[in-house]
Amino acid sequence: MCISKRYLSLATNYGFIISSDQMKSIRVKRLLVVTCFVILKLLIVDNGGFANNLTQLDSLLVEIDEAINSQAKIIKQKEDFIRKIKAQLGYTNLPQETRYILYKQLTDEYITYQADSSLKYARLRTEAAATTGNEEWITDSRIHMALVQAKSGFFQAAIDTLKKMDISELNENQRMDYYIAYSDTYVYWMEFSEGMDISDLVVRRSQVQDSLINILQPGSYEYAVHKGTKNIEAGNYEEAKNLLLSAYPKLTHDTRQYAVLTSLLAYLFEQQGNVQERKVYLALSALADIESGIMENTSLRTLALLLYKDGDLQRANSYIKKCLDDANFFNARLRNLQTSRILPIIDKAYQEYKVAQEKKLSNLLHIISMLLVLLVLVVVFVIRQMFKLSKAQKSILLINNQLSELNVNLKQANIQQIETNKSLADANYIKEQFISNFLEICTEYIDKLEKLKSSIRMKIKAGQVHDVLRMTDSPSDTAEELKELYENFDRAFLNIYPNFIEEFNKLLKNDKRYKEPEDGSLNQELRIFALIRLGITDNNQMATFLHYTLRTIYNYRSKVKSKATHPDDNFEEQVKQLCS
Repeated sequence: MCISKRYLSLATNYGFIISSDQMKSIRVKRLLVVTCFVILKLLIVDNGGFANNLTQLDSLLVEIDEAINSQAKIIKQKEDFIRKIKAQLGYTNLPQETRYILYKQLTDEYITYQADSSLKYARLRTEAAATTGNEEWITDSRIHMALVQAKSGFFQAAIDTLKKMDISELNENQRMDYYIAYSDTYVYWMEFSEGMDISDLVVRRSQVQDSLINILQPGSYEYAVHKGTKNIEAGNYEEAKNLLLSAYPKLTHDTRQYAVLTSLLAYLFEQQGNVQERKVYLALSALADIESGIMENTSLRTLALLLYKDGDLQRANSYIKKCLDDANFFNARLRNLQTSRILPIIDKAYQEYKVAQEKKLSNLLHIISMLLVLLVLVVVFVIRQMFKLSKAQKSILLINNQLSELNVNLKQANIQQIETNKSLADANYIKEQFISNFLEICTEYIDKLEKLKSSIRMKIKAGQVHDVLRMTDSPSDTAEELKELYENFDRAFLNIYPNFIEEFNKLLKNDKRYKEPEDGSLNQELRIFALIRLGITDNNQMATFLHYTLRTIYNYRSKVKSKATHPDDNFEEQVKQLCS
């Protein structure tokens, strides 16, 4: 239908008309089903039919469930849009042309949303068109009024409205809308008269349909829909499929046209006996209706009936009740009647299904109760066994602890044995070294005695008695012998304990430490503590060996202890452990 460009421009300039871009911006983003998948699905042929896809149907049903749960948001957006249009009608001095355009927008919004409001604003639109005197608008309003009357169930009134028009005075678009309204009126009338003799309605609708197809432009959406429907009813399924496919790529997924086209594809599969594909395209159509805020959703009602036959009673009951709520909201007696015919059947089956489920649940509860009792007995048995096991584990743990203690004691005994063996080995080594040194010194002194005896014997034979007395009375010889004894002692001791001086210095303060002797001998103080290291701690023994007085020995020991880092009674004990 055409609206004068002058009036559209006028209304838009005043801000009374919501533009098409604004209308698109508030439409709900619909259908998560990818377009290319649907086209590919339509093109796949299998033994003369379309491919089945149970997974796709399940996915669509889940989308429908989600769309139903979130439809309140869609309805709110639609109501907000309608309120914006109505608010503009309240402006003072509003031109009748603008008022007509606003009424037209409201009738377009309400025609698939609420029948009584659609009828109300269709009348106001007709009155506004008459007030403007625009014959094109008056004709458009009357054709639209007939379509609204048919949707509301006033079929004869719609036919009478259309009969009053002179077809020859209609332009091309009006003639197309006229025949569409005529054809749809007969379709609604036939649906309402289900179960009665509708042969006369079928004939008259066929005549109107033929007239409509004759004036439609091939390649247009309207031609594909109406010619496709004609071919389906005539059994020309392949031609119908090609026509519908040709229109599909031109449609967007958030329009009533998309819902109609997919419902026709479902009708095609119904006539071919392909139930699965029929359900898929009914689901696509129903989803488009729900997400577009359309309350005249016949596809969802048909889908509910098919799901009922498949045994999906819960979803079928949910869908048919949704259809009843929408039909009550739409408030057209045709849709209420159609839904009320199916609802009792599905609801009864669903109630029986619920009873069966409740009985099954009751049986399951009894079984669970018995299993629970059995589980309690098993738990008691397990606890007792665990208690016994715990006692056994405690006994084992006690034995393990005892074994561990024995192992520790054994290790300590082994360590002590190793240390004892090492000490014995060291003692044996020291003994061997001392014995070796002792034998060497003894041998040396025996040789000296032999030489001395030989010298004395020779001097006595020679009568040199005075020389013999001089030899035995000389103190220098004794000093030389002691010096040689201490040198042999120092050499033997350092040979056994080469690190003695270094380790001994660690016990002394830094500034009191002894220098390493270059000639390998020990001074008097070191020699005293060398004797202590050998286990000789008695002052008398030290004094006899070193030819010192007891006082001298005591003074040396005290002097060295005063140099120690920790000058206590443990100092000499630490000396005894050096080089071990």
